Amino acid sequence: MFPPPPPLLAVISRRWLSVVDTYGVDVVRDDADPALLIAVAVCVIHLAEKERDEA
Repeated sequence: MFPPPPPLLAVISRRWLSVVDTYGVDVVRDDADPALLIAVAVCVIHLAEKERDEA
């Protein structure tokens, strides 16, 4: 049996507007650090796009 998943910290969304993408970070928990969550989101998106471009 698997342990329960950890509590959700944030919801990250992506919308394409005109020429650039717009990202939203909705922090769900009060004890989460919004700046850290944004930094993690930016890093993950950057790495995913880099991997996609190299494929």
